[in-house]
Amino acid sequence: MGNTGHKYSLNFNVQALNLFNDIDLGTPHGGIQPTFNSSTGLYGPGPEFGKSTSLAGGIFSTSSAARRIFVQMAFQF
Repeated sequence: MGNTGHKYSLNFNVQALNLFNDIDLGTPHGGIQPTFNSSTGLYGPGPEFGKSTSLAGGIFSTSSAARRIFVQMAFQF
């Protein structure tokens, strides 16, 4: 830190990760296992086809919290 000309200084810092809580989903399920649809009477892909069943991995991904906010205060004298 530079010299402010005062005997003391007070600094605040706020950092937010995923502030708007957008969840990154993993790769969609692509297994085609024929299942019978009783309403149409036809066979087709299962109900999970094309839907994501996991969360994407990465350096900031966790299963406990998607949104993180860090607050820091520093007092120097």
